[in-house]
Amino acid sequence: MKKLNEISILFVEDDINTQEIIKMLLEDYVGKFYQAFDGEEALEIYYDKKPEIIITDIRMPKLNGLEMAEQIKEFDPNQPIIVMSAFDDKKLLLKAINIGIDQFIKKPMDSNILFEKIEYLVEKMAEKRKIDKILQKKDANLYKMAYYDHLTNVCNRAYFELALEDMIQRTRAKNYLSALFFIDLDNFKTINDTYGHKAGDCALKKVVSNIKKTMRDRDILCRLGGDEFTLIAENMKDIKKVEILAQRIAKATHFTMKYKEVSFEVSCSIGIAVCPDHGVTKEELMESADKAMYSVKKSTKAGFKIQ
Repeated sequence: MKKLNEISILFVEDDINTQEIIKMLLEDYVGKFYQAFDGEEALEIYYDKKPEIIITDIRMPKLNGLEMAEQIKEFDPNQPIIVMSAFDDKKLLLKAINIGIDQFIKKPMDSNILFEKIEYLVEKMAEKRKIDKILQKKDANLYKMAYYDHLTNVCNRAYFELALEDMIQRTRAKNYLSALFFIDLDNFKTINDTYGHKAGDCALKKVVSNIKKTMRDRDILCRLGGDEFTLIAENMKDIKKVEILAQRIAKATHFTMKYKEVSFEVSCSIGIAVCPDHGVTKEELMESADKAMYSVKKSTKAGFKIQ
């Protein structure tokens, strides 16, 4: 939790004497202390400095404290604000509550109560930060569950379809060449049936690891399911670069897999569709890459073909 000397406070009050008293009271105890003499000046300081706590009077010239607080709450509903008032106007108090303010100090101000309110808000902010971290972690986990394959830790089909749409749009807009690779393990059913599904899983992970070593940082590797993978290679210089990448992937995915006391051959059939040459829609590119991949699988296997 942050200490008082790490907190920034904006104090808004048009009375000079009150400003001086609060400055003397808080300046040595908080990290940063800002002063404003009306709502308009306070808004300028707020948007520039983003103080963690705002303490404001209600009745001020130009822009009163509640009007200022309302604008700040619209910008950040969670901004902690303490309102000072004699509370002789119930309508103003009700408006403050409706704006979202829940901390009040009655005038004339008691310094002990002021520190209690500030310390309470510091604790409340610390608790909110903890909750935010938990929610961020939860969101990250949900994102991973939604868009990543749990076995190989690469993107899944849902992410692939979004990424492919984005690639097509950018490729057409910027008039460059991109490629879609369909990568399918050869004889995967035989591997599973002969050596077991754990051996098959190890082969999938090794294929992914080897492909990652050959692809560019910006390329996107996805698992569609089973033994099928895709690689989105955006903004390739020319078709020759596509061929070079395909050769590297074909070589990297052809190896002898050692699992426990057995060894078996692993290879992949790779089909490639180029955007925009072989299609400008998701369906066209997927169909072209799939067709090229099956052409390899039916003939030589362990190789690649550009549609």
